[in-house]
Amino acid sequence: MSEGFGPMTFLPAILLAGLFGGIRIGLGFAAVSTLISWVMFYPPYGTFILATSHRISMLIFVLTAALELYVIWSLNLAIHALAESRERSNTLFRELQHRVANNLQFVSALLWHRRKELAANSPAGEALDAARARLDMMSRVHRRLHDPGSVDAPIDDYLGALCTDLIRASDTPGVTLRISSDPIVLDLESMMSVSLIVAELVTNSLKHAFGGRAEGSISIDISTSGAQATLRYGDDGPGLSPDFGKSDHDSLGQGILRSLARQLHGTLTYERGAGAVTKLVFPAPASTRRGRTGRIGRLSV
Repeated sequence: MSEGFGPMTFLPAILLAGLFGGIRIGLGFAAVSTLISWVMFYPPYGTFILATSHRISMLIFVLTAALELYVIWSLNLAIHALAESRERSNTLFRELQHRVANNLQFVSALLWHRRKELAANSPAGEALDAARARLDMMSRVHRRLHDPGSVDAPIDDYLGALCTDLIRASDTPGVTLRISSDPIVLDLESMMSVSLIVAELVTNSLKHAFGGRAEGSISIDISTSGAQATLRYGDDGPGLSPDFGKSDHDSLGQGILRSLARQLHGTLTYERGAGAVTKLVFPAPASTRRGRTGRIGRLSV
């Protein structure tokens, strides 16, 4: 029994050595196993004499060990090729996103250059200012959304960092930011729409709600109920004007918000009160998890 099949007991060890130690370790272990098998399992024991009747079993052992190592070598090559291909794809994707963000900033700079040629309070100048501000906002959202570190970040962490960027880039002297969210997971397209909606609302608050004040407050609450998700945004500004929502008062920003809400298959409503409150209701993703997190942060600019 040992003369014919004894060397086969080394095959699992050769396989493990090749898998965990690499092909060189596997080859070395196979060579040592072959030597030990030749000397210890075939008579006359302790010599390198191999009878003709034992050569076939020895050849089968050597070929089987070589096949194991060849399979391991082939798998390592395939895994290495896949890793290189994935890294190449990730590099090209990051470069593409970087160029898109740079192009947005370039267009914003062109608009600023043209803006300086117009009068301070001219309608064309105000339109260019609004367009430039939205391009800056889109560039900021785009860079943060495609940051590898934000892929697996909780949505409250991501929106908190985005709002922090917007607040620090404004002339607002001090803002208290509160974000509370159910830990939901959105796909990239939905996250982009939600990010742009929140960025537009924060920009409106910074522009209209805190004028002449040293401090302000912004709150964002995201909750889920069954197949429905609700984002409630509010600030402690003067609230909505009496003629808000009329056709002659409808602004570009409101049109953008409604368009983004439609992309989410959701609806946008407004509440009147001590401050401006905006509610976005949209279908909740299937991967929504239960639980709740929250963060309160104070930013001084």
